[in-house]
Amino acid sequence: MSNNCPFDITPYAQSQEINKPNIFNLNYTNQDFWSMKTRLVDFIRQEFSEDFNDFVESSLGVMLIENWAFLADTLSFKMDQIANEIFIDTVTELENAFRLSKLVGFTPQPPIASRCLFTATINNVLNFDLQIPPAYDIDTISGSTPIRFELFPADSNGNPILDQDIIIPAGSFVNANIIGLEGRSRTELFSSTGEIGQSIQLSYSPVIYDSIRVDVDGVRWNQVDYFTDSQRRREYRVEFDSSYSAYIIFGNNRGGLIPSQGSAINVTYRTGGGTVGNIIAGSINTQGIVNPPNYDLSVPVSFSNYTKGEYGYNGDTIEDIRRKLPQYLRTQNRAVTGLDYKTLSEQFASPYQGQIGKSTAVLRNYGCAANIIDLYVLGRIDDSTLGVASDQLKAELTTYIDQIKMLTDHVCIRDGDILYVDVNIDVFIDRFYRKFEEEIKEKIARRINNFFLLVNWDYGKILREIDLMKILSDISDPNRYEISFVIDQGSTNIITPKFNQIIRPSSVYVNFQYETNL
Repeated sequence: MSNNCPFDITPYAQSQEINKPNIFNLNYTNQDFWSMKTRLVDFIRQEFSEDFNDFVESSLGVMLIENWAFLADTLSFKMDQIANEIFIDTVTELENAFRLSKLVGFTPQPPIASRCLFTATINNVLNFDLQIPPAYDIDTISGSTPIRFELFPADSNGNPILDQDIIIPAGSFVNANIIGLEGRSRTELFSSTGEIGQSIQLSYSPVIYDSIRVDVDGVRWNQVDYFTDSQRRREYRVEFDSSYSAYIIFGNNRGGLIPSQGSAINVTYRTGGGTVGNIIAGSINTQGIVNPPNYDLSVPVSFSNYTKGEYGYNGDTIEDIRRKLPQYLRTQNRAVTGLDYKTLSEQFASPYQGQIGKSTAVLRNYGCAANIIDLYVLGRIDDSTLGVASDQLKAELTTYIDQIKMLTDHVCIRDGDILYVDVNIDVFIDRFYRKFEEEIKEKIARRINNFFLLVNWDYGKILREIDLMKILSDISDPNRYEISFVIDQGSTNIITPKFNQIIRPSSVYVNFQYETNL
């Protein structure tokens, strides 16, 4: 994607997150069985001391008290639990988080399939085009998990063409324009009932984002977010449950057409997705046999991934929904403020080009640029890693932003800057703890990883030594820490990035210095 905003800017204003108060779970303290029993016994002693004083554990009265305390304990716990489940800040069940999302029109992000580029190579040139039908299956192992990649030809934008053959041209040894998508293609056939709002649940899950295709009596229908009002169009909606099983929903002949009774509904979709497909380059090197039609021969073809698997995403967790839903609700799916642009772009995902990991909206400090928004974006690699967003992802984001922005706004999509930092941690500790070095190092690594999670960082956020000291302070074994950060300019104890820079750790070094306490 060409840079449509080539010059540097001085920001007048920048999108900032809204600080909202923390909402904590309702407190169950002093409502348990023993507390209830104790309070009831004290109440009876105070109010009915002359009528009842038999508090021996084996007495009938104490049994009735304990029965009441048990019921009160159970009811109190369930009341608090139910109250917590109806608020997005305190919900603990994923199914309930999906219900709350549905109430406000928010759709949690389904899984995204990892993708990588492949070569298909033959040993000898042929005098005809070798056609390899999609989706060509390649099974492999990621860690200890069996996974499948399906191969498709790529278009000029780097997206797969799902219904065309992979071709090694006549006179050529290789085709390097092949995309491998992790996951498995499925096809199911249903018969329409002709009912209003007919819903079909697909048999396999999790269903990969934007992979569903629906044909009714051989005619392709369009997937929409909402049915077109007062229009009987060939449309359907897709909804997901908490396990990312998919439901296909048809209209009512006022908004969306009802498939006529007995119509054949053919659904193709893909299942899988997730970070399990983020394999390293060159990890797949296998050979298959292709039998070209109209030719009585078998052609061995070697397949190899020459890029790493990337963009795989497991789907939103309950923590993701808790964070995203309030942000989405403030936007009302319209980009008006700088925070709206930031929120909507960070929740944007492409089925084949990944997701936007971090963004910030900047207003220029020029009087003639009041309607120009510079949107700095970076692609998401995983929970802690960012990278430059692909040109196609930025192009798709531009199309999306154009649909929801203010008419007078002009948005420039620009690449954000990653400021890589080496973190050096010197741990001063008594010699007695030398045998626990690995355990202590693991505790430190866990806290450092949580500290640098993407959800905790944004453009322009300052990295300070004291912040790391705080998160390590609950590890009681070390006597003290000395922490420094190394960047291109040298070593320092505080790093202040520019407005369009975000700090990410390059390497974390933990060194132990053993002391003798006198």
